Amino acid sequence: MIRRTLMRDPVFWLCLFLLTGLLLLSFGNTIFRDGQVDQISNRYAEDGTFLATSPLKPSSDQWLGTDRSGYDLFQLMIEGFKWTAGICMIVALGRMFLSLVIAIPLAFRSARVNRYLKLILDGFLVLPLSLVALLILLPSLTFFDSTAIPPLFDRVSFELIVLILLGLPSLSLYLIAETRQLLSQEFMIVAQTLGGSPWHRFRRHIWPHLVPTLTIVFMQQFIQTLMLLVHLSLFKIFFAGTVNLYVGTAPTIFEWSSMFGYYYNQFSATSWLNHMFLVPLIGLALVVFFSNLFMSRLERAFRFRQQLKPIKLSASRAQDEAAATSMVDPFTLVARNSRHDSD
Repeated sequence: MIRRTLMRDPVFWLCLFLLTGLLLLSFGNTIFRDGQVDQISNRYAEDGTFLATSPLKPSSDQWLGTDRSGYDLFQLMIEGFKWTAGICMIVALGRMFLSLVIAIPLAFRSARVNRYLKLILDGFLVLPLSLVALLILLPSLTFFDSTAIPPLFDRVSFELIVLILLGLPSLSLYLIAETRQLLSQEFMIVAQTLGGSPWHRFRRHIWPHLVPTLTIVFMQQFIQTLMLLVHLSLFKIFFAGTVNLYVGTAPTIFEWSSMFGYYYNQFSATSWLNHMFLVPLIGLALVVFFSNLFMSRLERAFRFRQQLKPIKLSASRAQDEAAATSMVDPFTLVARNSRHDSD
């Protein structure tokens, strides 16, 4: 039912095509061009006459223009998308996996244990994630010497771990509540009465019901992580580290949220230089919009399945139920009633 609904949904396919297409273009630039971005400092006419210097305006050669360093903004956006999408997907998957590991065993515990746990974790829900992340990452990923920067793997791993851990309290509480709600259903009480172990009940009953919820949760965590990266970039905390130079701060990786914060000071300019800030701004807004639209189509498909789930009856069972509804005494056996009719 879900597959049929999504296959016939053009909006779902439009969102999937755009997001997947950007991801393929970004990986294609890394594979076929070794991740290079064209850098053009000056623009000349065909006769060699000097025309302009960086930042260059958008043209047929540079579709989105260049920044002050001469890097092509269109190629920067293409190259940086895999970082932005990859970071958000890794953080979302990491939060979901660890939250399931924490939430499922705790959901099978007594109500008292979950009540105490909720009292402890509720305190973390009122803390703004952006502020907590800023306090942790500011002293760790700010560098004043460009020659003494730790390896990229160490910086990326550290920030990913921080971003994953920050989202665990709220997501764990949510999954505990969802699981306990399923455990209170009649079919789960019957499964427990019949002697089903917690692992059996989770694998055969709870997990199939959690999959649609987890799909929606993944998209929610994806968008939440993207917004968290944007907030950090406004404080000049760029992903994988910030280098403080004499002329200002600069990111070590040009992913979209870092570009947003890096070009933010250009927004106060009164000339066409505003476009350097608007390029990542519009790109991030479109990603959030299509991600929300993609999530809404998934929710629509799941809701449509729940509302229109058919009840299939075998032919013999349908006949028995029809005969039972026509009997005067509802406790009379169908087979016995049929035998009297034949006599």
